Amino acid sequence: MSVEVPVATSGSDVWSPWVRVAFRIGFLYMFVFCFCYGNGSIFDLFGPVGSYIDEGMIWPFHQVALWLGSHVFHLTGWRATFHPTGSGDTAMDWILQLVFAAFALIGGLLWTVLAAVRGNRRKEYSTLYAWLRFALRLTVGLFMVDYGLDKVFPLQMPPISIGILNEPVGQMAPMTFLWAMIGLNPAYEVICGLAEVLGGALILFRRTALAGSLISAFVMTNVLLYNLFFDVPVKLFAANLLLGALFLTLPDVGPLFGFFFAHKPSVPKGVWFPPIQRRAWRITTRVFEIIFIVGFLIGGPILVGMEWMESHKAAQETSPLLGAWKLDPAHPATGAFLTPEGLPATHLYIDTTRRAHTRSTDLALWRTHITIDPKAATLRMAQTMGEPVVYSVNLPDPNHLVLVSRLPKPDPKAKPDPKAKPFVPEIVSLTREPVMAHYPLLERGFHWVNEWGLER
Repeated sequence: MSVEVPVATSGSDVWSPWVRVAFRIGFLYMFVFCFCYGNGSIFDLFGPVGSYIDEGMIWPFHQVALWLGSHVFHLTGWRATFHPTGSGDTAMDWILQLVFAAFALIGGLLWTVLAAVRGNRRKEYSTLYAWLRFALRLTVGLFMVDYGLDKVFPLQMPPISIGILNEPVGQMAPMTFLWAMIGLNPAYEVICGLAEVLGGALILFRRTALAGSLISAFVMTNVLLYNLFFDVPVKLFAANLLLGALFLTLPDVGPLFGFFFAHKPSVPKGVWFPPIQRRAWRITTRVFEIIFIVGFLIGGPILVGMEWMESHKAAQETSPLLGAWKLDPAHPATGAFLTPEGLPATHLYIDTTRRAHTRSTDLALWRTHITIDPKAATLRMAQTMGEPVVYSVNLPDPNHLVLVSRLPKPDPKAKPDPKAKPFVPEIVSLTREPVMAHYPLLERGFHWVNEWGLER
């Protein structure tokens, strides 16, 4: 991977005052997207150290957003916190987006005032612009490859759950319908993932960065439309990722227009700078490239592939717990059978030894991560991003399931709480619900010849 290293332009290259103001605002906004957005950054390549840096950089923005959420927007409960959801677009996420935009706008204007006080000695920011493009290429490339790999190895949209297969279509949420449609045929999901990986990989290299930016912008436009029209809660992140890809193509808009619409010979004008001259900086950039390639472009597919292999293996395993279960009225919902919002769950749909769904009293389905240990006769369960609960499993007969919560393992670092209440096991009793032996949706398959469209 060749690195473009910024070099200051000559004094004859002067940006107009309005361009300088726009750059300052755009630079600050793209800076927080690259390093403070929260979904991840290039620092993630460095393990726990990178996570610590990420948390430190986003901390001040979180504090401002939390204060605004509480004192200006008067949010309470879950809405007033940054709670993990596995997606985004929470009330606090929108407020944080407002904080980022305000930071970029106010910071850019203050930067302009300070520059004016100093006599506007700097007439251009070519060097800073090149470094920003470099950081943004790595960030956009990282996210495109990361999200793409979760489709190349079909993990993002997994096979349809038993709970969804038994859900009337008219009661399905738009996102559930979309996820089921894409997950119905893994080949389509893999093709979509390959397109994302292609754009993300090309954007990382100097000679193919423009092609990668265009492919990424095209793919992310489709993703954003899906998220908008099917109410998928990743609208903010998808919009920012699209904005980043478009930002990278900005210098070449003129040449692209000239080539595709004016039919004139055109040469991209995006400046890719040669390596810097200082030996220490050259070594630093090369070391960073090696870490990035080995840790992400090579290590990423290996790790995601291993995760998919475990998921695929779990799908082949049999267990008497697989199927649809309904909570008995005699035993209230407790532990992991309470949704993160505090609503009781009424059903448990176990698809594989790793994947399940729970249905709450408001009929919503919650993704549930499970681990079945047949030797220890335990079931470890956690909804979405919630705290896991470990249950002892008892099957009096094939149609009845009794779960008894186990004492959580004590935290060796935590100090004993003398006021803590003694542990009382929670009992959850469920009855198996019959499901269809065959689903036409899964068995229809592909047909080249169709005398009539099959509808049912």
